Amino acid sequence: MRNLVKFFSVFIAGICVFIFAIIFLGQYVIPENDTVIEFSKYEAPKVFGVSLFTCNLPPASAGSIKSESTEAETVQVNLLNIIPVKRTSIKRIKRQYIVLGGEIFGIKLYTDGVLVVDEDFVESQNGKINPASEAGIRVGDLIKSVNGERIYTNKRLSEIIEASNGNSLNMTVVRENETLNLSFSSVKESSTGKYKAGLWVRDSTAGIGTVTFYNPENSSFGGLGHAICDIDTGEVMPMINGEMAEAYVNGFYKSSGGCVGELCGVFTGNGKGSLCVNCDVGIYGYTDKLPQKEKTVPVALNNEIKIGEAEMICTVDKNGPKNYKIEITKILKKSGEANKDMIIKITDEELLSKTGGILQGMSGSPIIQNGMLVGAVTHVFVNDPSQGYAVFADKMLETSECQEMKLFQAEKQKAS
Repeated sequence: MRNLVKFFSVFIAGICVFIFAIIFLGQYVIPENDTVIEFSKYEAPKVFGVSLFTCNLPPASAGSIKSESTEAETVQVNLLNIIPVKRTSIKRIKRQYIVLGGEIFGIKLYTDGVLVVDEDFVESQNGKINPASEAGIRVGDLIKSVNGERIYTNKRLSEIIEASNGNSLNMTVVRENETLNLSFSSVKESSTGKYKAGLWVRDSTAGIGTVTFYNPENSSFGGLGHAICDIDTGEVMPMINGEMAEAYVNGFYKSSGGCVGELCGVFTGNGKGSLCVNCDVGIYGYTDKLPQKEKTVPVALNNEIKIGEAEMICTVDKNGPKNYKIEITKILKKSGEANKDMIIKITDEELLSKTGGILQGMSGSPIIQNGMLVGAVTHVFVNDPSQGYAVFADKMLETSECQEMKLFQAEKQKAS
């Protein structure tokens, strides 16, 4: 009898520990905020593939959602519909539809100021002097103005420096979102007799990427899935404006373990639209030339994405976009990085044989699962180019509708 009592005591204690462990896990996996499509019933995240958590948010009635989004509802999520686990905020939204991309486009980006990418010594009569360092300027700083004049080009900055005759200049720079006013004096170079700053700066960049989607409702588009960063500093390029250019693929360098290949693109000289936003989850703007594609596809919420088979649309030759088989191997909702929400693996033998895996320039390639746009390729694993990271599509679509985009469109309409 004593052994039986002891057995049941241990058994009950084990169940209690298990329940507390599941509750603790629920606190982690259940998000603070979530979304659900129109008339769908909210499904809480599963644990080890099992639906343990439930909530009392019923499907919306027909006609109750009259706009793209409604006010969020706070609901109680329970374990096995009995034990309270966590309260979460749920917002109902309308399903959104886009036109798929997959083709490459040219990027011409101009900075909001000039970006300091390196410093150097100037050989003067008094020896080697680094005027930039002495003034407190650092690599990664963005020079916004000199003596109150806004600076947009390397050429204009050089003109002001050379004309200063070594007199003190007031430079306004931005460093990590902080604005600084620095006193700067150029140095006369012995060999040329010209005044130099000892600065290497950049005012623009260009390259190619892949379009993820077009929104036919407002002619906006999104691509890349990650920011355009300066090649020297690694910092996000602070864009003031940019151009979406027409481009085509004329070849590529194949990827292999330890060496990532890249697409080789050529600009045709024709513009396709304007760039408005450059951020951690891609580059966005408005296009003057929507593709002649009649079919639209729905955009999946991140909680609708499943581990398993999917397709990637990309362009690797002059034949244009093509679908290739991939697999979503992991979903990383709490990765801590804006554009690393999923891990994907290319399984298409044709693409692997042809390119060796993911190439630079494929960033932005749309990922399709169950007929919906679920994400876009963002990074490649250097040691295994068949694998890479992807960003959630709903995150990209939300960014394409941000306030900065709306203000740009409003200014454009006002000007016209």
